[in-house]
Amino acid sequence: MLRQFTRLLTVQHCSTKTERRSSLKHYTTALGGLGACLLALSGCGSLPNSGPTESEVYEAQKDPKKNTLGFGIVQISADLLTLIASEQPTPLSTLETVTSRDLHNDRVGPGDTLQVSIYELGNSLFSGGGANASGTSTMEAMAGSQTMGGASSTNVMLGNSTPDPKGSSAALGTNLPPIVVSGQGTITVPYVGTIPVAGKTVEQIASDVRVGLSKKSQAPQVIVRMVQGVTNAAMVYGDVKHPGRVLLTPSRECLLDIIAIAQGTTHPPEDSIIQLTRGGHVVRVPMTVPENNPSQNIQIQPGDRIEVIFKPRTFTVFGAALKVTEVPFQVPELTLSEALARSGGPIDSRGDPNGVFLLRFEDNNIVRRLGFPVAEGSPVTPVVYQIDMMNPGSYFLAQRFFMKDKDVIYFSNAKANEFYKLFGLISTIIQPGITAGYMAR
Repeated sequence: MLRQFTRLLTVQHCSTKTERRSSLKHYTTALGGLGACLLALSGCGSLPNSGPTESEVYEAQKDPKKNTLGFGIVQISADLLTLIASEQPTPLSTLETVTSRDLHNDRVGPGDTLQVSIYELGNSLFSGGGANASGTSTMEAMAGSQTMGGASSTNVMLGNSTPDPKGSSAALGTNLPPIVVSGQGTITVPYVGTIPVAGKTVEQIASDVRVGLSKKSQAPQVIVRMVQGVTNAAMVYGDVKHPGRVLLTPSRECLLDIIAIAQGTTHPPEDSIIQLTRGGHVVRVPMTVPENNPSQNIQIQPGDRIEVIFKPRTFTVFGAALKVTEVPFQVPELTLSEALARSGGPIDSRGDPNGVFLLRFEDNNIVRRLGFPVAEGSPVTPVVYQIDMMNPGSYFLAQRFFMKDKDVIYFSNAKANEFYKLFGLISTIIQPGITAGYMAR
């Protein structure tokens, strides 16, 4: 056949009428064989194409060999919009059951630094026999009295004090050097010894120190406060302005409180992901989840690690579109109608407006309610949503269907496009022969 087709290209060079007729006969035979081949090519999908037609998408969904992911096809309808809107994800609240300690954020632990202040009457243990033996009435502010190198003393006159047998009527306050809680959860106080403090409040520790001094000092009073805490703290890092350790207080800070203490993110919350790690469990959700759902703004526990990740949302466009491209959202919420407009819609000469598909990995809770089997070992299952742009009502539905990050819009090819491609290919091939036959007359 190729040899015959080659001969027809040389028909204009034939010198006699008989030779021209013979060449045209071979030309007709070659065209017949060529047309059969092209029709076979069009039937087996060998012609150039940007993707499947609407019917081919449905055929692939029904074929287990092609549909290895198990995706289903769903028409976008008012009922579907109601179903999706009723779903409230609760990924963060599941971490509230993961806890290993009291959540009051006022317990002491290893690594914390404590300040112990002791007040005594008469001859004190920490001032070498009393610093106010003369009975002078003084009141000095405690602010600034502590030192890092050693104990400091302040005389405090008690309002209803009675001079002791040695003539002293003032209480002497002493600030011990800051004490770091050991890895075993203990501290050592002079004249008291080693005291276990891990898991206790500062009030309980003060009571233990006072009991230890009661037999060695006259009416001792003890105050313990936290100078630097690491036990009741959470770490925040990533896309925040001031990453670092955040000390938790008895007010019980929540997730968004910690991010606010770190002065927020440097990008819009719609393009930010929160990754919360607690006790070996990791959850990643968009920042808009706790913002829009207060039940997901959970209390932060000591030891939590919060990472804010910048992840701009995009969707991609394939098929019979003006351009295969990736499009950023650039707005807090993007509807399907807006996404179709940004992509330019299907090309009139190639696209099928009846077959506009949106491909998404959907949450399994929604997939189950749609009646499809869910993917094993995965929280999401692939689903293909279809919208008929030839139906005017679909444009209203598209205004209420919201896009998600990494959605894929596919414009299917029109069936008639296969004929035009085949016709164009045949025309390209036979045009030289037609020209040669015209010149042979």
